[in-house]
Amino acid sequence: MDYRFRIQLTVAVYKNKRLTYKNDMIVPTVYNRRSEARAHIKKEIQDRLKNTDFFISPRVDYDLVRYTNEATCNTYLRYRIVEDKKAAVLKTDLLQR
Repeated sequence: MDYRFRIQLTVAVYKNKRLTYKNDMIVPTVYNRRSEARAHIKKEIQDRLKNTDFFISPRVDYDLVRYTNEATCNTYLRYRIVEDKKAAVLKTDLLQR
């Protein structure tokens, strides 16, 4: 079975060291190779480090963090590559017609 890939972005907000908000989003772009998705994530992280207030996260479960001035409300980002089986099935269905 052919797999295609997407990027899952998780945004989490911690207030006073407690998780208060978490949202997982799937980026709509579909990649044919895992390496393409990995390259996109690398570029996205580099852009955020250069152009925003995000830093490399000290937590192993997140990639980036943005601290508030008081460091009581912090935003964390995590990028993951997920298999998009639905896109692969659609491709197969079209070939069978």
